[in-house]
Amino acid sequence: MLEINNSFLFQTMLKNAVFLGFSAGMLGVFISYQRRSIEINALSAGSFVGTLLLLLMSSFGLSISPYIFGQVDKDIYSFTGSVLGILIMITILNMLYKTNRLHPHIIQSLMTAVLLGVGITLVTSIKQAGGALDSGIDVYLFGEATSLTDEKFYFLRIIILTVIVLLLLFFRRLRVVIFNIDMAKTTHFHTMYYVHLINIFVVCLVALSVKLMGVFLAVSIFLIPAVTARLWSNRLFIITLLSGFFGGIGGGIGAVIAGNISNVSSGISITIVLSMMFFISLLIAPYKGLLGVWLRGRK
Repeated sequence: MLEINNSFLFQTMLKNAVFLGFSAGMLGVFISYQRRSIEINALSAGSFVGTLLLLLMSSFGLSISPYIFGQVDKDIYSFTGSVLGILIMITILNMLYKTNRLHPHIIQSLMTAVLLGVGITLVTSIKQAGGALDSGIDVYLFGEATSLTDEKFYFLRIIILTVIVLLLLFFRRLRVVIFNIDMAKTTHFHTMYYVHLINIFVVCLVALSVKLMGVFLAVSIFLIPAVTARLWSNRLFIITLLSGFFGGIGGGIGAVIAGNISNVSSGISITIVLSMMFFISLLIAPYKGLLGVWLRGRK
């Protein structure tokens, strides 16, 4: 448990949770318009399995450091394993899309179920074996805010800030690619560069969010802020900023709650906070909220 104070650990945890929530909320707008929510679940499952497999490999001596289970080394391995698992998952999904007539959502759901089964089996095996790997393995199930308190975990902030800056810098072109890729191909910029840019953002943020949210709830920090923001406006830029705001606020409040209440995971607390913000917005939002629709209906 972390007490609410001015300690360095608490400030680091709060900043990382807010920045991660803000960037995931902004990216979630593009994901929601692309209808990729089920794909995010599949990528989270791939990240989960990739992390566990790489950590297991490290236990057999595959480590860049003699301190195999040092915190920094473990963070590097978990992030690298997450990214590798997501990339492998994307490759498998693309192969199945081309060779199978099933709807992509069905394929994504099947792969999610398979990988979650594999991941839970690996977690059970690790817990039964015990040892150093068993320490902190539950972080990847439902998330843990205190896992973001390592002062040497600088690359997390670098990745998050890079995603935010590039999203704002290339916003107009990304908007065209998202809504009308056929029209984008007729323009003078390379459409596929921006498609791959969005995919890179997805890979990086999913790999990071699994540690905060857990594999089961990682999708919520992307989609709930985006859906909430769409209740308040119909302009994409405003929706994107609002979604980032909701994601940052939800991530920060949820992390504080999880850090100060024992036996509450950050993934669950953040999801509850984001859900409360959604239902409040559903009632009072002026654009698509129930109150706004009722008032316009009376005029």
